[in-house]
Amino acid sequence: MSQETVSSFDSDATQEPAVEFVLAGPAPESVEMPNPNSSEVKQSELSQNRRQNHRRFSWWMLPVLGLVLAVGGLSVYRLQSKNSEVATVAERAPLSVRTVAAEEGNIQSWVSSEGTVQAVRFKHLAFDVDGDITYLANKDGRSLRAGDSVQQGELLARIDDRKLQADVIQAESAVNEVRRQRGAAAASVAQAEAGVASARAQVAQAEAQRSQAVSSRALAQTESERYRTLFEQGAISNSDLDNRVNTFQDAGAQSQAADAQVSSAQAQVSTAQSQVVAAEQQLRAIDSQIDTALARLEQAKIALEGTQIYAPFDGIVAYLNIREGEYYSLQSVSSQLGNYQELLNRVPIVVINPSDFEVTAQLPASAGGRIKSGQTTLVTPNTAQLVSASNNLTERAEARGDVYSVTPAVSPGNRSIDVTARINSGFANLQHGESVTLWVAAEEKEDAVIVPVNAVAFRNQVPYVFVVNEENIVEQREVTLGVEGLNEREILDGVQPGEQLVTEGQNGLVNGAEVRVVESGFTAMGGK
Repeated sequence: MSQETVSSFDSDATQEPAVEFVLAGPAPESVEMPNPNSSEVKQSELSQNRRQNHRRFSWWMLPVLGLVLAVGGLSVYRLQSKNSEVATVAERAPLSVRTVAAEEGNIQSWVSSEGTVQAVRFKHLAFDVDGDITYLANKDGRSLRAGDSVQQGELLARIDDRKLQADVIQAESAVNEVRRQRGAAAASVAQAEAGVASARAQVAQAEAQRSQAVSSRALAQTESERYRTLFEQGAISNSDLDNRVNTFQDAGAQSQAADAQVSSAQAQVSTAQSQVVAAEQQLRAIDSQIDTALARLEQAKIALEGTQIYAPFDGIVAYLNIREGEYYSLQSVSSQLGNYQELLNRVPIVVINPSDFEVTAQLPASAGGRIKSGQTTLVTPNTAQLVSASNNLTERAEARGDVYSVTPAVSPGNRSIDVTARINSGFANLQHGESVTLWVAAEEKEDAVIVPVNAVAFRNQVPYVFVVNEENIVEQREVTLGVEGLNEREILDGVQPGEQLVTEGQNGLVNGAEVRVVESGFTAMGGK
């Protein structure tokens, strides 16, 4: 753009410096003098008058214009300075973060499930018959109550047993009668056995007589033959020979009689033995009757015992659901077998050993390979609330223990395994039949480097932490994670105990950034 300069001089004697205005427009190449009589001259004069008026106006406007320019320039300068200062402050101001120190301690990975508290030694005590309750144990002048201590063998309650008492007496009488009959049968057996002995003695005697007769017959036969020879030789008379022959015949007759006596005596032995067998059979039958009578007596006694409840061991009454004078029905208990809590509210008496509890729970089958006997367990109230840092698991635990047993089989219905934990502390906080949450330390590690869960961040699935040094400068480090607890993580590599890690304010942090640390505390749940 070219510039056009217009000059004006005052017609007064005193000449003042000219004031130049620079206007936009093309610069003239030459100036031509106009004709005084022409319209151009008139127009020029008019323009000159306007310029003179404008010059007079411009003189008093200059200070105002300068003041405006000065104020505007100062404002622009200050605004630029302020923006520059804000930018500088924003660029240099450190971010506020919270940090905690990595600690060395114990860490556990927990698996939990709802479970039921049971005394290791407990007994549900109920009557075996229906009837009116006629007795409850007396404790310091009052009836038995829940919470009372009992001693083994102590009678706690009884149902009306008069009919069963009569049944026992009748059974005992039947046993006594059969035992009397057995005595008579045993005497018959003894008598029959004595007859056998007597018959055998007669057999022996007859056999001895037969043996003697046989010997006499043989001797008589020899003498008879010798006398026959002598008679033929004429040495003896015929009468002598006849005497010897008669003697031989008599000996033969005696031998036959002895044989007959032996046979008779043997027949008597057989008869006596048959009598013994019959007597023994009768004795066995009576013995069977005795067994039957004794069984009936035992049944009567058991039925009588079913009307009474005795303390099975030293303990306390955990539940008492009966009162003296009430009618007890077996159906009231057996109908509730499917609901354990309802059973506890209906069974007459439950006695427990309050110094030994266990918790049974069903854990997911996927955790089966990680659960082993001896692992640490905690018991908390049965609640779905999450564990927070201010209300951590160890603070909420009512009892502690160890895994006692793990069922190796998986239940086909809900794909779970049964785990039993024995309690070793906190017995006073538990009740038999109570629903709780069982926590099992599926993995434990000692002397581990532990940090809060919120100290670990992930980018592209890679874990890292922000470590703050003594100059409050951040260092971003990749780490290797180990056991994962409820509120903390184990760092296997990348962090040393005592180093400060950012737990709040990680957003926007970069490696090498300066931060302002706001103190916060962290204590490892399993720390030393």
